[in-house]
Amino acid sequence: MGKKLSVKFVCALLCAAILTGALAMPAAAQDGQISTDLLEEVAEDYEVNEDFLELISRYYWLKESTFLDCAVKYKLPAQYVQRFVEDYFVFKKGDDFEYIPVDHSLPKNSYDWSLLVRGDEDHEVWYEQNGVPLARKGIDVSEFQGDINWEKVKAQGIDFAFIRLGYRGYSTGKINLDKKFKKNMENAINAGIQVGVYFYSQAITTKEAVEEAQFVLDYLDGYDIAYPVVFDIEGAPSASARTNKLTPQKASNIAIAFCDEIQQAGYETMVYSYTKYFVEKMDLSLLTQYNTWLAQYYEQPFFPYEFDIWQYTSAGKVNGIKGHVDMNLHFID
Repeated sequence: MGKKLSVKFVCALLCAAILTGALAMPAAAQDGQISTDLLEEVAEDYEVNEDFLELISRYYWLKESTFLDCAVKYKLPAQYVQRFVEDYFVFKKGDDFEYIPVDHSLPKNSYDWSLLVRGDEDHEVWYEQNGVPLARKGIDVSEFQGDINWEKVKAQGIDFAFIRLGYRGYSTGKINLDKKFKKNMENAINAGIQVGVYFYSQAITTKEAVEEAQFVLDYLDGYDIAYPVVFDIEGAPSASARTNKLTPQKASNIAIAFCDEIQQAGYETMVYSYTKYFVEKMDLSLLTQYNTWLAQYYEQPFFPYEFDIWQYTSAGKVNGIKGHVDMNLHFID
């Protein structure tokens, strides 16, 4: 990413440039430079350090390496930094940042994020052009949402729902049925909502992944679903979780084993996770044949690869559901 310079040294160079007239506003940015007008404009979407904004207000352009130094010094939000870094995924790591290279060999998406529209409250987001929706609005639920009034959910404009079918315990490895699965499936379908299901996996072998898939197929019998069966793979909230030592290749092979078993039964499949798990804990080159459901709670997504559904918040509010619920956009052609 270029040699990192201290902010004090950079400021000295910038001041010297002003005195010598070298900082006159150019017609266009040089390679590796960022417009400070753009930095200030995008900062309106985030909680950005005021001292940083005061610093950049003096200049027309900022070198990318200088910006990354400032990101550390001024503790800038990772997703704000990400808006100006295209070839790396940016993650916060203590007081510093971690940069994971984008794999340009993987198939890319062609979404236009200027078409995102955000509401004033309740974490509402739309993707549309000239008032025409280019994405369907959906939720995903489990027993943690309690009893749901699906008629009210439908009336609020929710088009689809992913319902948790079950999960494997991250310490015991026991497979469990979600307590609200049957009730949610029946009531959502009766309300006219298109449904899919997901299974939270903690498989550590392909054999266990097949076992999870067979469990899903057993409980899906008799239901007509319009959305995929999703393999949900995430880091578990425990240092002793059974999946913590999976390599990217092994985790990907486990996902493949689950999805292949589901596909052989005639269902569409999909893989769900959050950004860092996808790019750090999985080998995405092995998963290009499957649709992707991405969890990333950003103002504007950064995931250059192909994906079909974006889970954009876990703090959504929907009539008929007590408390918060995950919200999703399913991008359509």
